[in-house]
Amino acid sequence: MPSNQNLPMRSIPQELSSRTSVFAVCFCFLFSIAPHFTNLPIWVVVMVLVALGWRALQNLGKLPEIPKWMLIPLVLFGGIGVFAEYWTIVGRDAGLALLTVMTSFKFLESKRHRDMLILVFLCYFLIATHFLYSQSILTAAMMFVTLIIITATLITLNQRDDSVSWRERLLGSARLLLLSVPLMLILFVLVPRVPGPLWGLQSEQRGGVTGLSDHMSPGEISNLIRSNEVAFRVDFAGAVPAQNRLYWRGPVMAAYSGYRWSQVPRKALHRLDIITNEPAIEYTVTLEPNGEHWLLALDIPTRIIRDSVMTEDFQLTSKKKVNDLLRYSMQSRLAYQVGLDESPEYLEFTREYPERMNPQTIEFGKSLAQRLERPEDMVSEVLTMFREQEYIYTLQPPALGSNSVDEFLFDTRRGFCEHYAGAFALIMRAAGIPARVVTGYQGGEFNRVGNYLIVRQSDAHAWTEIWIENRGWLRVDPTAAVSPSRIEQGLDDALSDEGSIFRIQNRNPIFGNLLYSWDNLQHSWNDWVLNYDQRKQRDFLSKLKMGIDNWSDMVFALVVMLLLVTASIWLVVWYRERPPRPQAYEILFNRLLKKLARRGLRKDPAEDSRAFLQRLSERDLPQRDQLARIIELYNRVKYGRQGPSAAALDNLRSMINSIN
Repeated sequence: MPSNQNLPMRSIPQELSSRTSVFAVCFCFLFSIAPHFTNLPIWVVVMVLVALGWRALQNLGKLPEIPKWMLIPLVLFGGIGVFAEYWTIVGRDAGLALLTVMTSFKFLESKRHRDMLILVFLCYFLIATHFLYSQSILTAAMMFVTLIIITATLITLNQRDDSVSWRERLLGSARLLLLSVPLMLILFVLVPRVPGPLWGLQSEQRGGVTGLSDHMSPGEISNLIRSNEVAFRVDFAGAVPAQNRLYWRGPVMAAYSGYRWSQVPRKALHRLDIITNEPAIEYTVTLEPNGEHWLLALDIPTRIIRDSVMTEDFQLTSKKKVNDLLRYSMQSRLAYQVGLDESPEYLEFTREYPERMNPQTIEFGKSLAQRLERPEDMVSEVLTMFREQEYIYTLQPPALGSNSVDEFLFDTRRGFCEHYAGAFALIMRAAGIPARVVTGYQGGEFNRVGNYLIVRQSDAHAWTEIWIENRGWLRVDPTAAVSPSRIEQGLDDALSDEGSIFRIQNRNPIFGNLLYSWDNLQHSWNDWVLNYDQRKQRDFLSKLKMGIDNWSDMVFALVVMLLLVTASIWLVVWYRERPPRPQAYEILFNRLLKKLARRGLRKDPAEDSRAFLQRLSERDLPQRDQLARIIELYNRVKYGRQGPSAAALDNLRSMINSIN
């Protein structure tokens, strides 16, 4: 057989991959990339399926191998296609698409064992990209299963034995991963946390983030409410306030174009002048990524967290976009007077409106100012109109034209919270009262399992603030006049005739506690895993009282723990694989052999007991007959059907002891 020793690398023949290996790696890659199909362009998905299908049929001999001269044009086509899709080849989405396309083409040219190993290692890398889109428990569980399949594929490539069942390979893979769990936990707890989230992304790299917007027009919030995704969760230090007091302040909009409300830049507020008689509400918010700057807090927040500012319209904003899960402690006052010293320029701006649009609404507002002197009376009359006339609160309002407020107030009379808040603000401005629209969330669902509040996108809401001299900015919610149940009980009660179900307790009363428990588990995951930052790590280690106070202590403890766990695993493996303890008759027989060895009579390792006896019989020994009986009894005890009995062992022991 020719030897490959001392041959140049290019002269050594490469091992071809087996048919089983090709199918295993194809399935492995498909299983790894399939959850990304919703994040990839459809043409990339088609390219993946075509490449894998072609390679599988080629493996069966149904299709020919693609010529090498075709691969370069395909690679160029894939790279140009990704660039044309995203106008870049870097970043989360573009990088994933490029990696997927190039890996698919790698399958078309892979036929050696080494190529298959490279593809498996690419699958390992591909797992991490899933956490760039979601970091939920389900994603982690799905990736753990994927990791088992990839490792089983790697075992398949290295075993080269088709007789081993896939069940045994998967079990072996699972055992390997379970052995790594202690090491993973040690690394998670003790590796020093770097400032900022591990999976932080730029805003342009985030896709599919839903939430509030920096502008509002009729229909936008009603569309948002159809989403039941969690916006944030809240843990209260004390009792949860009543539902009708849970106004979560978000973007404040003071610019009005006649159809759309939008934000205007305002300076940071350096000192909050507030008059209040109620104690502060303490709570902690776990905010889901929204890709924007605003932070949600109960109206009105009285604390500023790190890397945030409060603007002059009392909106809490982050200095950087919220692209990752954010947890912060907050304080608010629910009864207050603020904005008593609002600037005249801003008050004048919040009275402005386009004169040529919505003439009926403007005329109605001016008539209020002519008939009534007090702003409170004007507010009361408009709210009474909403309450007593046939205005309908609905998720399905009709489409509106250019004079949207006129059509809503005097024709359709059907709308959602943004319709009522926007119309009320325009009426107040026409009456000469400064007014603006505030968007955010109202209410929430209490999770009785975890004792915290769940606020979803379906809780999105819009209300109005007006400014009255000597009273400052006052919240007025026209929705409370049209549909009090929306503010008191929530959307399920307000829209019961539309068949909308937003809350867990109403959506599935039988499995309500189970769904609450699942959400509580996700909340705990967010708190202890995704939000395990420097502060939480420091607090957790201090509770252990192990003297770990700084990074050097963490590194030392990390090394020690890794050594201890590794040594423990080695001891367990050694203990399980240690040779079995000798039988009692073997111990006795070895004792006899030692006695004979002192006389110069040594038994060869390959010599059985009968041959050894035959050799002893040829020697003139004083206890030759005794030795013959011992060896005969030993063979009977060792090879007998009944096995060694206690009496036989005692007899053997006494006979061996009698040998000098």
